[in-house]
Amino acid sequence: MITRLLTICVCFFIFALLRYPAALTEAAAGAFSLWFSSVLPSLFPFLAAIGILLRMGAAEKLGRLCAPLTKPLFSLSGICAFPLAAGLLSGYPAGANTVAQLYEQRRITLSEARKVLLFCNAPGPLFVLGTAGTTFFDSPALGYTMLLAVFVGTILTGISYRSIPTDSNNQMPILPAQKKEPFSLLFSSAVKDALLTSAQIGGFLVCFCVLQEGLAQAGFFALLSNALSFLPVSPEFLQAFSGGLLEMTKGIHGVSLSPDSLRLRASAAVFLLSFGGFSIFGQILGVLRNVPINPFSLLSAKIRQAFFSVLIFQCFYSIAETQAQKAVPVFSTHTATAFPTLYGLLSVLLLCSLLLERQK
Repeated sequence: MITRLLTICVCFFIFALLRYPAALTEAAAGAFSLWFSSVLPSLFPFLAAIGILLRMGAAEKLGRLCAPLTKPLFSLSGICAFPLAAGLLSGYPAGANTVAQLYEQRRITLSEARKVLLFCNAPGPLFVLGTAGTTFFDSPALGYTMLLAVFVGTILTGISYRSIPTDSNNQMPILPAQKKEPFSLLFSSAVKDALLTSAQIGGFLVCFCVLQEGLAQAGFFALLSNALSFLPVSPEFLQAFSGGLLEMTKGIHGVSLSPDSLRLRASAAVFLLSFGGFSIFGQILGVLRNVPINPFSLLSAKIRQAFFSVLIFQCFYSIAETQAQKAVPVFSTHTATAFPTLYGLLSVLLLCSLLLERQK
């Protein structure tokens, strides 16, 4: 089933490149510009710094400090706090990349790697505050509320998976003490790995932006919007949100411009931030090429994380509402009955998460 679906997507991708060459070339150029001007400068230094810290043994030191927290909260060893911190501070897909490195260096077991991967991936604070909150929604206060919701949602997701057993106390080979590398060699290796990972992320970003534009040119999103026209939201919102499920950044930008209430638009943005979109999902799977993990489990965890984040955002929205009111367009057509539908959709998504868990 998955193979057939991927084959259809690749065939459509090739067809779209031949059918809409100008539009897709422009989309590819825009995606490359976005990667070069925003993603690379913000992500590459973090990946390089994390690589240096890992090679210097910082993960073990942080693990000893965080063990009193990670064990009762997540039922994980202290060293698993390092990829969680990397994911929260650096953004996608730094958490998954750190887990892959720890697993390849045999510092965590496979069961620990699989468990921490379920909740260590989150958007970076620079993107949430600077891009989503300030640039797209013109409200730093809203950006801080989004960031709080995303962070708390990530922690709640980890707690919800606490009962998954791990073999952190045994089955892990004890490696002999390694000779310390000279800092010049250590630095060079970290920079090389960070650059390769950043280039891979750029490739995923370009491909998914081109795929999104191809679907838009073919009228897929407009067709989907018409099919869901019974929902009390605008067609612009539906098209932007469905596009955001593929590529997060363009989706959040489109949602922020839709003619709907600020609360609905911001809630959708929080969902997309936590879910990440299938572009981010592909990036995560790409850096985990040497870690055997069930994609359905990871997808289920991302849906659950988005569900928790939106609920937390609803609890704290009133804190930022006053400061953000100046950014609210006055549209009442799609607002009155939107939130019962939103909560219903969230319930459906949580049910999908639970059903995907059964695919393990």
